[in-house]
Amino acid sequence: MKKAILILTMIVIAIILFLTACSSPKSAFMSSFRDIIKNEQYTAEFKLNPTVISGFSELAMLNPDALKESYLTVKTSRDTPRDLTYNTYGLHIGGAPAMDITAHSYENGNTGKIFVPAADFFQMQAPVRNILDLTTNSVYSSVLASNKNLKEKHFDVLQTLQNATNQVIDQKMVDDQSEQLSAIEKKTAFRLYKELNDLDKTHYQTKDDAITLTLDKQELVHLGDALLDEFQSDEDFLNLYSEVMGLTADGAKKSWSQNLKKTQQWLSDIQQNKAIDLNTKITVHPDADKGMKQLLMTFHYQNKATKQQLDFDFTMELLPVEKIPAAPSNDKIISKREIDKLMTDVIREQRKQ
Repeated sequence: MKKAILILTMIVIAIILFLTACSSPKSAFMSSFRDIIKNEQYTAEFKLNPTVISGFSELAMLNPDALKESYLTVKTSRDTPRDLTYNTYGLHIGGAPAMDITAHSYENGNTGKIFVPAADFFQMQAPVRNILDLTTNSVYSSVLASNKNLKEKHFDVLQTLQNATNQVIDQKMVDDQSEQLSAIEKKTAFRLYKELNDLDKTHYQTKDDAITLTLDKQELVHLGDALLDEFQSDEDFLNLYSEVMGLTADGAKKSWSQNLKKTQQWLSDIQQNKAIDLNTKITVHPDADKGMKQLLMTFHYQNKATKQQLDFDFTMELLPVEKIPAAPSNDKIISKREIDKLMTDVIREQRKQ
């Protein structure tokens, strides 16, 4: 399963396979991505953190300084020949007290299996555990205390979802959706490549060892329209949309057409609204061995009329390759019986409240 924070980055990386190198800043920028693909094993860390958040009524109850101190990280180790991925997720929430949440996942692309260690739930830091107990009337800690035997085991994500929802998850459907998503990404990659390749070379600037691509509001809106246009009649996308939304083929087309028009109108409104500033800069630091040392994307949104502003940084850094852990053995995977007991314990504790 692809992670939303990585999709755009991975699409950009994929399209660079089609680029050829030359000496201009534009081609050097693209070549740095292309060279990453040559690394069959790599470890990369992605970080998303806001730098300015203001004027949003939905966030009025939150501490703005704490929000700016918060960030999300994902460290990914990838072994392409074996189609294995190991992820470490980190969420830091600023404020007093500051809170850190860490989680892991092991993915086998050959089997479609995704495993999550139960230890992540047992090793929550005190501030996070206290909040979970407060919101669940201590059900969280009580259930963990009754299931300490699971601490060294792993959840099979699909199996757990089947038990939690009482629905049989069709493995063929999962495989089909994975193939559809892959096809959608490839088609989107070609379209994104075309749009970026059509940009004038003046969009790419060099300074010291860094190359920067700048996109303004008009260009970002155009890019959004182009990607929406790609989805408009794509059968793989419509089939996936139908399955995810639980709609018939005709219902999915009608629903998507309505959402498409709303989104296109929203983009048009942004483009025409002179009070809105919108731009992004993507800076890469090339590396002869890895393709690049670091990528930094800065995003700026400001509505002067509503006094709303959102700025954030997204970074990707190539790290020394870390070995992917071995997959859990069968006796280290939480069984259906153990999941049933876990769910029964949750229900029993809730009834005590």
